[in-house]
Amino acid sequence: MKKVLTIQDLSCVGCCSLTVALPVLSAMGCRCSVLPTGVLSTHTGFPTPHRHPLTGDIAPIAAHWKSQGVTFDAVQVGYLADVAQAEAVEGVIRDFGKTVIIDPAMGDGGRLYSGLTPEHPEAMKRLCRLGDFLLPNVTEAAILTGMPFEANPKRAYLEALGEKMLRFGAKGVVITGVTGKNGTIGFAAAEKDLGIQTYQVSCIPRQFHGTGDLFAAVFTGALVQGATLMAAAEKAAGFVEKCIAATREPTPYGVNFESQLPTLYEPQKAPSGRELSPQVTEGASGR
Repeated sequence: MKKVLTIQDLSCVGCCSLTVALPVLSAMGCRCSVLPTGVLSTHTGFPTPHRHPLTGDIAPIAAHWKSQGVTFDAVQVGYLADVAQAEAVEGVIRDFGKTVIIDPAMGDGGRLYSGLTPEHPEAMKRLCRLGDFLLPNVTEAAILTGMPFEANPKRAYLEALGEKMLRFGAKGVVITGVTGKNGTIGFAAAEKDLGIQTYQVSCIPRQFHGTGDLFAAVFTGALVQGATLMAAAEKAAGFVEKCIAATREPTPYGVNFESQLPTLYEPQKAPSGRELSPQVTEGASGR
């Protein structure tokens, strides 16, 4: 069983960040561990949430893991609230990052999220240099590379954006939120020497909270189970599309991803090729 550490905030209400990553990665057959960077009463789509940062706890938690010989097959990083959190997470990646997937969540619509400082992009650039796979949206990729933002990017723009993102040293980059012709939306995947591959689905012209976190979680789960970059991204995009279709109307609580979790499960195979059945042993309780 692959062991994945996901590093992001815990929003007590609203489907995003850890409340999405933990069930998704578990449903995909991963042993998911979490490192909360902070606790919020709700996600930031609700007005004025209570926030309690856990920046000072990141290093001590990681130090205890290290003393216990804890290891992970992959580390996935989501939204980080400030420069100090990004710097603390750098240390965790250096200690535990076998395969590192980073979603440099910091902006949309051509600008930074409110509350982030002008120094934040530089901190995310340093973090991205430690990533094996990067998952920026078009805004974030433009900020990280210094390219102008294009709301409706053409292929030549995406090729240049992908090539510049690869200069951070990543094996692969998936640029999300790429709008296409005839009301479609999708992603552009870039790998060294392979150019850009794109994927588009029909776009529902409404805002759904937490879909980027869903994409990152499914992508990570598929990748650690052996999928190629493009296959992992297609699986993630397809799952997000199904979740949106299962959600009648947009709400601040997020999409109905819970009903779609069974579609992510793929039974593990024994060396003989047979599916493994779960075993229950009486008296072997934990905790």
